[in-house]
Amino acid sequence: MINPFVMYVPDPVGITFEGQETGEKIILLLRAHLITLVPAVLLTIVLAFAPVIIIPVLGFIGFELSNFLNPGQIFLVTIFWYLIVFGYAFYKFIFWYFNVYLLTNERIIDFDFRGLLHKETSYAKLSQIQEVTPKTIGFFGTFFHYGDIFVQTAAAKPEFEFHHVPRPNDVAHAILEEGRKEEGEAPGVIA
Repeated sequence: MINPFVMYVPDPVGITFEGQETGEKIILLLRAHLITLVPAVLLTIVLAFAPVIIIPVLGFIGFELSNFLNPGQIFLVTIFWYLIVFGYAFYKFIFWYFNVYLLTNERIIDFDFRGLLHKETSYAKLSQIQEVTPKTIGFFGTFFHYGDIFVQTAAAKPEFEFHHVPRPNDVAHAILEEGRKEEGEAPGVIA
């Protein structure tokens, strides 16, 4: 079992995926950089402390909740608020955790988690890759060494985008290297 917060795993052990072919080996497992969760974490903290700050402020300006709601209703509203905050934080984490990019010895795979009931999976064979472009933009991308990778293909989906992945230059190099290895194989051979 690998660390659930890992973002860049070369040759992961014990990891398989739906639709994996016999002999197909995962070369690289990628997720968005963990630093991309910081805005969601900060917003969750602000939302968690909002009732503690808002209720006294409302009392200070003369708006007493106890005039409109009894203590049981205030408790229920507070519980409902924290369920919403927890749901938001949980959704952001699940969205980050299940959006996974894979490089195998045969293809690249993009697992996009769009919602609790919507998952989209895109594949492109390495032989269909035409161009790989890594981009690191901005202070945080440069400082924390993450960026986007754009892969042009001749597949049904013409462009793959790997968003906010760590070490984008290394990932692009690995994709190109596996593509070169695939070109050297006989068609249909899985090495």
